[in-house]
Amino acid sequence: MKTLDWKKEIGTFLRIVIGTLIIGVGIMYFINPSRLYTGGVTGLAQLIVNITHDASGGSIRINLGLLTFLFQIPLILLGYFKLSRRFVIYSIVSILIASGFLALPITYSVMGDDLLASALAGGILTGLGNGMLYRVGTSSGGTAILFQYLSIKTGKSVGIYQIILHGIIILIAGIQYSLTIAVYTIFAQGVSAIVVDRIHTAYHFMRLEIVTDKGPEMIEAIGHRMPHGATAFDGVGGYSGQPHKVLFVIVSAHELPGYLAVIEQTDPKAFVTISGVSGIRGNFQRKNII
Repeated sequence: MKTLDWKKEIGTFLRIVIGTLIIGVGIMYFINPSRLYTGGVTGLAQLIVNITHDASGGSIRINLGLLTFLFQIPLILLGYFKLSRRFVIYSIVSILIASGFLALPITYSVMGDDLLASALAGGILTGLGNGMLYRVGTSSGGTAILFQYLSIKTGKSVGIYQIILHGIIILIAGIQYSLTIAVYTIFAQGVSAIVVDRIHTAYHFMRLEIVTDKGPEMIEAIGHRMPHGATAFDGVGGYSGQPHKVLFVIVSAHELPGYLAVIEQTDPKAFVTISGVSGIRGNFQRKNII
């Protein structure tokens, strides 16, 4: 039975709390008061809250935190049964903290009416927070869980689904309110994506080495469910003397969480090492985001 590293888990928990609070500050003090929008579940909830409020003449005000949490419930259940349970459990921690923060009656914008400054500051903070979560192997929940599942099932990049959903949110915001709101929302989300990339991804490509007792199942799972197949060879445990299958695969950085989820589903006891790759040559199929 695997011994739980409590020191590591406590450190992970603290990083999740800090990262989530940073995201909350970015949304509630910069993005939301300026009528700009984030992506994913929170962005959809923002649209519904604002459209309902405006359509009712201000008489109906849905709580952003509560609506965001309700949207998260089916996604949490999907992730719990279909993805890594550790990933989902830590995502739940982030969801609870974020929902509580978003439920606060904060309407004050630190940057006042300066949309550019609000978009820049909000994008930096949400990118910083999400980058911290990704680095410890979790997320702020929501569509990150759904897109991870879809990526595993279809082999398509998580980024494709993100761009589609974010595009829909931006389009609706632009039609409902103004082109200015849409443009500054794009700017904020772009800044956030850049910050996440710099924090979460030191390399554009990653090398996974997998030691498993379920070699055929692992080869089949990766080969049929993910965009890049693995190379396999035989190995022997230096301590146990038992034969193992050793696989290695090169993946794009944004594909890494999907591969880790497939590995854990196939063999929870697999030993995995992850290292950065500074460059690649040869037949590596790059998946375009758009």
